[in-house]
Amino acid sequence: MLEKHYSKNKIAQILKVNRSTIYRELKRNSFKHWKTNNDIYWSDTAHQNYLERRKRKRKLDKDKNLKDYVHDKLKSGWSPWQIEGRLKSENEGQCVISHETIYRYIYSDYGIRNIFFQKLRNPRVPKEMLITNRPDAINKREEFGHWECDLMMFKQGIKSNLITLRERKSRFIIAIKNLNKTASGTALTLISTVKNIKKHIKSITFDQGSEFNKYQWIKDCIDTDIYFCKPASPYQKGAVENGNGVIRAELPREYDVAKLKQKHIADIISEINNRPLKCLGYQTPQETFLKWVEKY
Repeated sequence: MLEKHYSKNKIAQILKVNRSTIYRELKRNSFKHWKTNNDIYWSDTAHQNYLERRKRKRKLDKDKNLKDYVHDKLKSGWSPWQIEGRLKSENEGQCVISHETIYRYIYSDYGIRNIFFQKLRNPRVPKEMLITNRPDAINKREEFGHWECDLMMFKQGIKSNLITLRERKSRFIIAIKNLNKTASGTALTLISTVKNIKKHIKSITFDQGSEFNKYQWIKDCIDTDIYFCKPASPYQKGAVENGNGVIRAELPREYDVAKLKQKHIADIISEINNRPLKCLGYQTPQETFLKWVEKY
């Protein structure tokens, strides 16, 4: 019906449901096209999302005592890791519920409505996530699907910025407009941007800026490995930093990015991705990226 350009009110009349149901369905299961920033809704994807949500919620929904326990501990400021560990210690080492399941629950529609996410402390970066533990296959660009991510800031006093991602092997760049620098807002924009290509994301490397504090949410929603530069060492993610330098030639720091449309940003990035590079044998990042995508 959307393809036939029916209005949301018309769809609600045909399906005999309240129009708010249609709006809620579109909001829940639409995603932003990374290039145009337009909202895209695919019924097959929506159904798959529904099935995945059912599986995620089932663990807590079918066990009221467990659900009440998790609610109580979250409201008391316990982290999902602490809840998992405590339950495991009380049940002879058996995992009753994983921290990943609790994180997904926190960021479900229900969890957000009940502001569980506001109780989460910003976790320290575990040592195993430091870039020094990133496998050589990533460092040497031997595998496709390993990305680096950064935030590009612009005119002073303007909250809007760009989230930039660069795939290490193909040098392919994605840039998306981000409305603020908050950790929650950045995580939401990033997840929305890449969820339709997440099978091509094996890892993401960030710096330790506060805007990436919600890394556990990103990790669980995209189902990917996360690595971090050492503190005050953003240069360690050189691929995306180099890409940012190329973007800066087109979008200087004094730009008011808040006034830029995503289409204009996408056109600039497309032009950059279609420049041949010596390190790719004078193939373009776009050609190289698509070649690897076709293999998976």
